[in-house]
Amino acid sequence: MSQGRRVVHLRPGCSDGDALHVPKQGNHTQVNPPKLYLEKTAQQWMEDRGEAQLGVKYILEALPNGYTMWQRPRPGKPSHIDKYLYGHPSHKVFDSPNRFYPHFRHLMDNNGSSIGCPCTVCAGSAGILPGSSSNSVRSGSSNPASSRPRTPKVSNPSFSSSMPVRALPAIGSSTLAAFQRPPALAVQAKGRPKLVGAGVNSSHVDDEGTPDIYRNLIDKLRRHVDIDEIIEQPLSPDWLAEKEVLPGILQNLKEQDQWLPRIGEIVLYLRDLPASVEVMQHEQTGEYQLYDEEAEVFLGPPRWQAGLVGEVPTTELPSIADLHRSDTGASVIYSGVRIEPLPSLDALDKSLSKRHKYVPLRQVRPFALWRELLKQVPQEEWHVTVINALTVSSTMSLFGQYRFRGSWPEAFIYCYGIHFGSEVFTIGDTIRLLPNASKSQARCTEVMVIKTIRLRLSGLDLASSNDYDGGRPYNSEVLIYGSAYSSDPSSINKEHLSEDNTEPPRAGAAYGEWYPLHPASKELVLPLWRVAGRLYEQDAVSFWLNSDPDDRPTLDAGREGILEARAFARQHDHRIESGSSWYWGDNRADALGLQTINGLEVTKHDQERDIRALRKNIKIIDHAKASAATKPTATPSGKDLRRFMAPGTALSIFPTEAVDELSTSDNAVRTGSSSAGSRKKRPYIVSLSDDDDEIRQNTMVIDDDVPGSKKAKVAVVIKAN
Repeated sequence: MSQGRRVVHLRPGCSDGDALHVPKQGNHTQVNPPKLYLEKTAQQWMEDRGEAQLGVKYILEALPNGYTMWQRPRPGKPSHIDKYLYGHPSHKVFDSPNRFYPHFRHLMDNNGSSIGCPCTVCAGSAGILPGSSSNSVRSGSSNPASSRPRTPKVSNPSFSSSMPVRALPAIGSSTLAAFQRPPALAVQAKGRPKLVGAGVNSSHVDDEGTPDIYRNLIDKLRRHVDIDEIIEQPLSPDWLAEKEVLPGILQNLKEQDQWLPRIGEIVLYLRDLPASVEVMQHEQTGEYQLYDEEAEVFLGPPRWQAGLVGEVPTTELPSIADLHRSDTGASVIYSGVRIEPLPSLDALDKSLSKRHKYVPLRQVRPFALWRELLKQVPQEEWHVTVINALTVSSTMSLFGQYRFRGSWPEAFIYCYGIHFGSEVFTIGDTIRLLPNASKSQARCTEVMVIKTIRLRLSGLDLASSNDYDGGRPYNSEVLIYGSAYSSDPSSINKEHLSEDNTEPPRAGAAYGEWYPLHPASKELVLPLWRVAGRLYEQDAVSFWLNSDPDDRPTLDAGREGILEARAFARQHDHRIESGSSWYWGDNRADALGLQTINGLEVTKHDQERDIRALRKNIKIIDHAKASAATKPTATPSGKDLRRFMAPGTALSIFPTEAVDELSTSDNAVRTGSSSAGSRKKRPYIVSLSDDDDEIRQNTMVIDDDVPGSKKAKVAVVIKAN
């Protein structure tokens, strides 16, 4: 290295790179070392940090993990060499260090997460280039809502965003519209080639005539053996609507603490609680009772009800301190939670859910703590909604399906989130794991930070190709992939320690020391039945359980109640088939047996839903957009689902190699039709714009889940029992 050249070190673990994104074999050659990017990126970074010294040149120690530089002669002008940087999780390339730098800087500043990245690859034409003033302000972003409109508010058949959106004109409500109705996106601009692909192939359609993308993709997998595709459904009004609002929902969940109630969750709540009254644990009996602090007297057990969260606070992000306040200074409509009582699963009259109420956060508890709060109250004194909630405690439904990847006869559908029992969790959440029987564990001591949620389809070669002929179906099960940690010191393995896993998992800092259960380069994979639920911040659990400062709650809080609730549901939810443990709903409304959410009819109960009118309005809006714009505008990064990955997780996930056999339960496997998601509710998935024809003709996507000679980069490290 010449004199004056200084090496700039990367921040450990700050990469979203996909090492399998490389050109196909041909006229590309790798440039190693990639001096062009190492030098220019280092120089810009040091200057932005204000650490550059006059006359000193800088060079990065390496590119972020997964990124590589390649070159090839330009077609038609071989004397000119084109250089590209590969490795972006969307499988698009950077054509210059100037375009790469905003992405690099965002990775370094956000622990390897590309959520909100302003580069031109992530944000398209809304992205920025260093020194470009015209692009310095990104268009299309929306400001947080300052008030709650009285129009329908939720985004997804499952839960809502706190941001208001415009309503589609003359379109009837659906499951999606029970919460929010965003403007539909263009299906096909005038003059473009006809749409092709599984999302528009009408060979298989659902009850409304929308292409059945999952059956189409399975058929395509049968023909091609190996495929890896982004899921897009441009002919589904529900998918187009979800595409607009789901990124905002995921962003909100990422920014807030995990103890906060979420849209679509079942919670315990008190409809009324005077300002001077708190829920306290009686020192002698251990029973949770109402306590009047002014009169200094216990008033008896509270009347807990169970309900569905329809709206969450729209004021600034609440803190745990807000749990202790009886008066936040803001209207409860803005600072509180909108909750609808949960009706009976079997009741024909579901009007109970219309008796909603806004309550302060201090009157709300996770349903997972029902046993602790009600264990000394006779069951005959429980509110009927508690029994209703217990009955649906073994339900699940997936949402945000974004990728289909398979090697015949097996495939995976990647999802952004899942409704599981009373809770909602998404990529990036920390979840508690039930004790591992193979380790003789009796209490919860392990957690996992979710990196991917996958629906595994197997036995496709043995299944009927017609989902409606009564023939043999394929098998399906939900698997959770992520980074696992233990609070048990006996689990420590120094070989697993590295700079990439020293930070405590999200929401876990107050629980003490954490010990990684595997190297940072590997993952744990678990069947869904090993999941207890979301990890809540310890301070919040202490408030909910009125814990003594010297006897703080552990990871085990609520575990027994969760297992009892699932057992109760298996006995009382008639939809759960014999030998199974779960009811798999098409969406949240179906899973809970609801007819209305936030006062609006949903799914099959929506009498005003007119699919023809929906598609007609979409075409009108599409035509208006096509006429108003001379060229398509890329979705701003703030509404781009491509970046909603757990930190360090690329869109193309490395293959898994079973170090210890994954043990699955028959109860965790579902047989069913190809409608892996809702038959009416179609998920939003990222729409990736095409690369330049030249680049596209000389590159390929490598299926990293396909068995072969490639060395596994991620391994399953724990046997799940």
